[in-house]
Amino acid sequence: MGGNKMAQKVIAIFGVGKAGLGQALGALYGSKGYAVTLLERDAAHLKEVAGALTKAGITAQGIPTDLSDDASIAAAYPQIAKLGDLDTVVFNATVRRQGRPSTFTGADIRADLAVNVASAVTVSNLAIPYLKANKGTLLYTGSVVAAKPGTTDTSQSMGKAAMRNYALALNKDLAKENIFAGVVTIWTYIRAGHGAQDPSKIAQAYYDLAQARKDPEVIYRGH
Repeated sequence: MGGNKMAQKVIAIFGVGKAGLGQALGALYGSKGYAVTLLERDAAHLKEVAGALTKAGITAQGIPTDLSDDASIAAAYPQIAKLGDLDTVVFNATVRRQGRPSTFTGADIRADLAVNVASAVTVSNLAIPYLKANKGTLLYTGSVVAAKPGTTDTSQSMGKAAMRNYALALNKDLAKENIFAGVVTIWTYIRAGHGAQDPSKIAQAYYDLAQARKDPEVIYRGH
């Protein structure tokens, strides 16, 4: 798994999203010489984003992946590894359930946590053997809602809080393996063309965190 120093470094982005952050991360890392793998369920969106990156001269592929299904995630890793040495994994997936907390059922929350938390664990566990070979990086997208839950984003806030705690603990756990785990906690909107809220600016925070490999969390306030 990895170890070929001549191979191209690879970033895998789980949960590309429609706000532009996944594409911005691909563009930034691609400009640094990385090959880019994009993973989510929406095959048409994957094709669109991968196509845009390819037109920019970046080696990119999209792999349709159901992040609520461990087997689907596991099947993606051999395909990711075909591009080169897996160096960086970004977990950017999230489920945003509408509705007030008093209306949710346990089944609702279990379904959301399957993506918001459990899939983060699966993605990370499967990445670790590859990242060990390259002293790689795991990055997670956090949110202000983890600290400031509202009545309209309660399920997501529960997932983000749990994911943050997992990532911070994982960073301590993996230090001996020379793998860095970090969280970019976004305290602003993601809006293309809006200054510091532009996804390209937010993507830079991920890259900087990974390069520094010091503090496991950065709070991105967008101003």
